[in-house]
Amino acid sequence: MLNTSNDSAQDFSERPHRMLTVCGGTDVGSEREQNQDTFVIADLESGRMSRPCIRTDVWVARPGVLMLVCDGMGGRAAGEVAAELAAASIKDELQAGGENVGQFPVQSLKRAVIGANKAILDEAEAHPEERGMGTTCTAVIVSPDRLAIAQVGDSRAYLLRDGRLHTLTRDQTLASNLVDRGALAPDEVATFPLRHVLAQALGTNAKVTPVITEVELQEGDRVLLCSDGLHGPVSDENIGSIMSHTLEIEEVSHALIAAALAAGGPDNVTVVVADCGPLRQSTTSPGWAPSDERALHLKQA
Repeated sequence: MLNTSNDSAQDFSERPHRMLTVCGGTDVGSEREQNQDTFVIADLESGRMSRPCIRTDVWVARPGVLMLVCDGMGGRAAGEVAAELAAASIKDELQAGGENVGQFPVQSLKRAVIGANKAILDEAEAHPEERGMGTTCTAVIVSPDRLAIAQVGDSRAYLLRDGRLHTLTRDQTLASNLVDRGALAPDEVATFPLRHVLAQALGTNAKVTPVITEVELQEGDRVLLCSDGLHGPVSDENIGSIMSHTLEIEEVSHALIAAALAAGGPDNVTVVVADCGPLRQSTTSPGWAPSDERALHLKQA
């Protein structure tokens, strides 16, 4: 239940807050007719969302900020339905969770992702033409001091710290499983015919097991969520170089998408990038700062 009491509001001055600047973008790519990716940037405290791509200074406070990327799959339009449904379901459940999300972010995120799986299955049951649809999902709750990450599928989360790019998630694919078993060499994955087959996705099975990761945040960290439309055609080395050498966050989003398009743009490509400012105590209630909102217009293929 959402806590709206005055006591809760007064507690803001005693909580640590971090300045978080977030930008996201998506592009249909060069070979697809439809964009079945989606992303969310949402302040779970106020319910305000930044979409499709707005640069906003955010005071991160419990229950925090949600960043999410979904890559839909299925029939002509069903993949888009699955991705949008998962994104909306996760955002709505976390927002309704109120202070509980801040106190138990990992449990809250895991429950929301599992709930999204059921929402997609229920939709497919009600609309037979949409059966077979599904979506990847990489969702993050940003609290003042850490990230809670839930992943299903092969959309990734990265962390750039001190100029070094770290992969925070592991692709849940058939190829990754074969590598783990020693049946496929890591350098053979790029040419493996079934490399895009997912080990699990939302909406494809009644049981789903989100992989949960927690990461402590530091000032200067840069976080990236992306669909395989980026990490497929663009190497981690190039992703890290772009994130390291591009100062402005909106330019990072544009440059990453441009790199995917320059590499052929074989799939929809979606990115969400966040820059972490200093951790501090605030004397004012955190929220979305209206003084620095600028639309970001990405070049289309």
